Amino acid sequence: MVRIGLFCFAGMSTSVLVKKMTEYAAEKHLDCIVDAYPQEQVAEKAKDLDVVLIGPQIKYYKKRIEAICKPLGAQVMVISNVDFGRMDGKKVLTEAYALLGQTI
Repeated sequence: MVRIGLFCFAGMSTSVLVKKMTEYAAEKHLDCIVDAYPQEQVAEKAKDLDVVLIGPQIKYYKKRIEAICKPLGAQVMVISNVDFGRMDGKKVLTEAYALLGQTI
């Protein structure tokens, strides 16, 4: 089971991307959970995640988020502006799995 969290200001703008990632995961029969959270919940949620994805609108929090996530073993990545703008669930999910050394 791969657990992925997307973080933005309020966890709202990422909800469409979460839906598209979840749909692609189902299509590929992947065992994963993808959820969206507000950035204030990183410290609380990161302990239960394999991958932490940061919305481009809060990319300036990356160092702080990495400092929380790295000791917990969670991989961290900022979603590109292009992929976020296109709501490209397939590409973002593929990149999240690549952080774990897995291909889909």
